[in-house]
Amino acid sequence: MKSSFSRILAIVVAMILLLGALSFLQNRMNGLRTTYHLTDNTPLENAPPVVAFTSVALGGFRGILADYLWLRSGRMQEEGKYYEMVQLADWIVKLQPRFTGAHAFLGWNMSYNVSVTFTSFEDRWRWVKRGLELIRDEALEYNPSDPDLFRQLGWIFQHKMGQDMDDANRYYKVEWAKEMIRLFGDYYNQWEVLDKAPLNETKLMAVLNDRAADFRRILAEKNADFARLEQEFRDVAVIPERFKADFDALGISEDVELCLRHRWMVNKYRLDPKYMMKLNDMFGELDWRLPEAHAIYWAQKGMEQWFDASAAFKRLSCDRMIFQALNAACTTGKLLYLKGDLRTLQMQPNFNAMDAAKEAYERTIKEFPNNNIQGAFSNFLVDSVVRLYTFGYKKKAANYFAYAKKFNPGRFPGELEPFVVKELAEDLVDASHRVAENVVTSYLFQAYTILAYAANEESDEFLSFESLTLTAKAVYDAYMKSASGTELRRGLPPFDNMRRTALGIIVRSLDANAETKKLAQNLAQFQEVPLERFIPRAEEIKAPKVK
Repeated sequence: MKSSFSRILAIVVAMILLLGALSFLQNRMNGLRTTYHLTDNTPLENAPPVVAFTSVALGGFRGILADYLWLRSGRMQEEGKYYEMVQLADWIVKLQPRFTGAHAFLGWNMSYNVSVTFTSFEDRWRWVKRGLELIRDEALEYNPSDPDLFRQLGWIFQHKMGQDMDDANRYYKVEWAKEMIRLFGDYYNQWEVLDKAPLNETKLMAVLNDRAADFRRILAEKNADFARLEQEFRDVAVIPERFKADFDALGISEDVELCLRHRWMVNKYRLDPKYMMKLNDMFGELDWRLPEAHAIYWAQKGMEQWFDASAAFKRLSCDRMIFQALNAACTTGKLLYLKGDLRTLQMQPNFNAMDAAKEAYERTIKEFPNNNIQGAFSNFLVDSVVRLYTFGYKKKAANYFAYAKKFNPGRFPGELEPFVVKELAEDLVDASHRVAENVVTSYLFQAYTILAYAANEESDEFLSFESLTLTAKAVYDAYMKSASGTELRRGLPPFDNMRRTALGIIVRSLDANAETKKLAQNLAQFQEVPLERFIPRAEEIKAPKVK
């Protein structure tokens, strides 16, 4: 009897120990599931009915169905059934809303692998844009702080749209610039004003105060509500004509427009004006109509989430994205001219970003000393010295050259001017589109600046102007000859177009300063100043239609 009791007691103790171990393991498994997003044990916010329903009704079977759809989407891609693949991707996001690794891959796959199967630039842009939207509009809706999604968005902007690896890259830049011009309207760069604008209908009513009732009356008379007004506003990118006169008479057009633009930025493009101001303070005044600014926006958001040691590699990838995008902005980071034809797209260096790019390289080298970033930094310093010098910023070029000699003495021998001449000659042998545009533009800028000081057509200044203009044309012709056959990807705008743009910028910059107004008038003696706008207004651009 005693031995039986001992055996039973031993079994009971063993069972208690096993249950305790199982409880510990179960808690451990639950923790791992939460850490790696293998299960959804927190309610989704803002989920549409179909997502909420599948989350509850299918339970654990959602994963099995999502795996099946994942495999099927791969088969659809192999068979070229891309539109069916889009629907499957949408279902996968809804079935597994927190499986962000899959969402990031699906978005990347559409922007990269699917887009290049088409020859039409318009078709390619549809797929690049669809990849962006899958991540930004759908995946981020359920995972608003996921750094993997931020990083993938930044990569599409920085690499796919920003660089010139894709034949359609200039088309992407034009279409994105058009979207941003429509988005910001006449309030581009007025980020503080947009940030203070109301973000929903209730707050707008509070701003309108005693005019709110009349606002609602106008909407009712037009058979519209706030949602209808917002949709019509986004279609035309300004206050719709049928509302405009009444809003003007009531004195509420600006308040309504600011509210609608703020909502458009935040709810559709997920751009926070306050965060944009923060990045402008950190990195210099960025051009938010170009992809590089948006690459920096999302990469910085990702980097701010990855702050512990275990995420060092991911943080480095965001750091790289930031200094590479800043480097690109130093080359062609400011929009100068944009018309309907993508050949007319013209950009110039954004010198505001140069010091920030240098600091970003320095910070990354200090934090990650063994990742071969020093070579990239040396190349950046070479480009910066040459660019500053050729655009006439010779004092700053000398400062950068002195810094570069200390950082890498072997790469920066001799004196400044011979160094620039040598580098420029080597660059022009096999120039990229960005380098060629920079060189031609820099010569034209210097030419028209010198021309402003000319007293007559026999003066030394006028002769220098002619010499610089001829040099610019020679560089232009040589480059365009080398780019023959790839003009849409690598071609420059028409030379006369580049001349008019350079002249217009110099005249406007001189005319803006009371001390140099006389120089602006002096330019008019030699050449007529164009009156055209370099960049269209929001209402002049039709809403993009993506099939």
